[in-house]
Amino acid sequence: MSLRTRGSAAVDKAQLRLALLKSVDENLDLGHGLTIEAYNHLIITTRATLEAHNTLVSNLEESRKTIIQMDKTLSEMSERMLSGVASIYGRNSIEYSKAGGSNGKRNKKSSSKAAPIVAVLASQPAQAAIANASTNGNGTTPALQ
Repeated sequence: MSLRTRGSAAVDKAQLRLALLKSVDENLDLGHGLTIEAYNHLIITTRATLEAHNTLVSNLEESRKTIIQMDKTLSEMSERMLSGVASIYGRNSIEYSKAGGSNGKRNKKSSSKAAPIVAVLASQPAQAAIANASTNGNGTTPALQ
């Protein structure tokens, strides 16, 4: 997920408030550091910090895209390097294994082990066939009828 640039409702609201306060008095000083000048300075500083933040987010997004592209390029070259070793030495060679390749014969997953099929001979009684059969899913064996 990429970061998003942002605006500031507080800066917008403060800019409007500053204009309204200036209509009361251009040099309004309410004491305790609450002056038009201090208020305007804080608005300007906040806006500059917000712009710097948005620039960083933009640069970070560009950097993220560059890294993604470089990762893809590196992965592709890694595959090509291994394929080159395979074409020169073969996929069953020691060199291929040393380069990080895997021997397909050794690493093939065995097929799923299915339950052995029990052949029922015509001479075998039905009870024996049921004894060799699997359960019916609820933990009991099917009954003969």
